Amino acid sequence: MLSVIILAAGQSKRMNSKVPKVLHLLGGLPMIQHVLKSVQKVNPYQIILVTSPSLAIEFKGHTTVIQEVPKGTGHAVELALAAVDEKASEVMILCGDTPLIHPHTLQTLNDSEADLTLVSMRLQSQNHAYGLVFQDIKEKPKQIIEFKDATTTQRQIRSGNAGVYKIKTSLLKELLPLLNNNNAASEYYLTDLVGLAYDRGYHTHMIEAEEEEFQGINNRVELAKAEMILQNRWRHEKMMAGVTLVQPETIFFSHDTEIGKDSRIGPFVTFGEKVCIQEDVTILPYCHIEHATIEEGVSVGPFAHLRGNTLLQKGSSIGNFVEVKGSKIGKKSKAKHLSYIGDAEVGEKVNIGAGTVTCNYDGFKKSKTVIKDGSMIGANASLIAPLTIGEGVIIAAGSTVTESVPENALVVARSVQTIKPNWATKFRQKNKK
Repeated sequence: MLSVIILAAGQSKRMNSKVPKVLHLLGGLPMIQHVLKSVQKVNPYQIILVTSPSLAIEFKGHTTVIQEVPKGTGHAVELALAAVDEKASEVMILCGDTPLIHPHTLQTLNDSEADLTLVSMRLQSQNHAYGLVFQDIKEKPKQIIEFKDATTTQRQIRSGNAGVYKIKTSLLKELLPLLNNNNAASEYYLTDLVGLAYDRGYHTHMIEAEEEEFQGINNRVELAKAEMILQNRWRHEKMMAGVTLVQPETIFFSHDTEIGKDSRIGPFVTFGEKVCIQEDVTILPYCHIEHATIEEGVSVGPFAHLRGNTLLQKGSSIGNFVEVKGSKIGKKSKAKHLSYIGDAEVGEKVNIGAGTVTCNYDGFKKSKTVIKDGSMIGANASLIAPLTIGEGVIIAAGSTVTESVPENALVVARSVQTIKPNWATKFRQKNKK
């Protein structure tokens, strides 16, 4: 059985934030949650998080170990070892600030039968701070030297340590007490386990993965870079799954965005959390969509805003500068221009004219507007909730509707127009300088 230890006790001072580093968002999800999602793909028996005292409350539901004083990765794992279940024959160790790691990399690591296996990466330049992996003539890893402790010659090595390991539990228990802090940082390095295992004749092994998977995040610049990498992955996945993205570099997804094939997403569209889009949907440019379900054949935008658990049913249409919040729009219904539809239930084949507003908030509570099938709401109508508009109703343009309306009625709720001939001419002459 496999136990996983995730190291997440870093102080994250370089983030210059009150928010702990591993809780900063990527694609709408804290970076530590990306790591946990990847880890769960290998079906571990147990997950242990090593955290700082201030972070412990954030990880309720997980086994946590507190590192009161940071003394290095080796010290953190030593603390976690006490929480490793006795049934666990192997331990996988990784960092909580590497949210870009692929599940398949962890699966490859888990498949290794060596006593100690590490993940390395082919470094593209010397402009890094990764530990360097040294191999013997049989390409077995024999030592890791931290970059700050390496000589100029040693820094030419292009094989970098990713900080991800799998080790037999019995071996981990044997080697951890042998670590020392005789190094530039005066810390107990987990990386020293490799040399200790190799020198004692244990089977060490190395798998190689892409460098971008292990980009550490220590400041806002690196956070932005990680977001870019993640968004590019998701864009590629969506397009390969049959979704058309127009100017994909301008489209931003959440970690849980679902889009059906043959849908088309225009430029500068942003998806927040909990968006599910079915097939053959068109999202036009400059829309913001979150907490929404969009059924087959719907058109949205441009410049539309959907939020608050909105449902757009099959064949409906939401147009430019329309905001829909917490509402259901029925099949083949339309709101094409400059409207706000909040806390409403709109039936099928309803037409909502330009400038329509459902007035859902009285300053204390939200109320619901119901518009039944086949009704026609004229431009610039104000529907003051709570309100029910029956089937087949016509609301005259400019009406302010305060009472429920029976089916097939005409509603005209506006002041009588008064015309005073030549009044404007007299007014201008009176005020002429």
